[in-house]
Amino acid sequence: MEGSEMIDRATRERYAAQGWGTTRIGFGERPALLVIDMQVDFVDPAGPATCAPIAGDRLPAVRRLVDAARAAAIPVFFSRGLVAPDLSDVGLWKGHAHRTGRSQVEGTPGAEIVPELAPLPGEHVVLKRRPSAFFGTDLDTFLRGRRVDTLLLAGASMSGCVRATVLDAFSLDYRVMVVRECVVDRTEELIERNLFDVDAKYADAVGLADVEAYLAARTPVPLP
Repeated sequence: MEGSEMIDRATRERYAAQGWGTTRIGFGERPALLVIDMQVDFVDPAGPATCAPIAGDRLPAVRRLVDAARAAAIPVFFSRGLVAPDLSDVGLWKGHAHRTGRSQVEGTPGAEIVPELAPLPGEHVVLKRRPSAFFGTDLDTFLRGRRVDTLLLAGASMSGCVRATVLDAFSLDYRVMVVRECVVDRTEELIERNLFDVDAKYADAVGLADVEAYLAARTPVPLP
């Protein structure tokens, strides 16, 4: 199965009966892009918590989205999930690779953003210790400072850090747009089931071409 076919009819009917997924949030006037945790450990097939091969397969689409955001001169943010080498910040992570200090360890090559998506000077990198890019970070401060009302999301993983960021962004009243072709996870089913649910409740799942058209057509709104 692919895409929407992964969601069974009974689930769709139950959501529809309660009105979930019948409303679109829509793009706002001041977008920003956030690429979540596209780090070597998640893209490298040898990583113990890897999202390969999907992460590698979708890397060109993520790069295309980044290029479109840069061409439109909107703010571009990246996040890096980190674990301290001494595990003093690891908390209650259930994943074995995180609990044992073998994934996203600060100071290791695996914790770096993949070279294909290397941030440019002036593009803010959010350092985080928990799934959401908002939790314990300065992301909201920088978004508010730029008067951002629309957050375009891409990255890893859809069921984990992307989803956690969606919920926090929704709770902070951002218009959240999850770019379908640009989110990755360990299986296609995880991507599609989580996209279906967040699209019904908290965000709009949107196509890359639609985002590119939106960015190309919009008139920049100056800061007050």
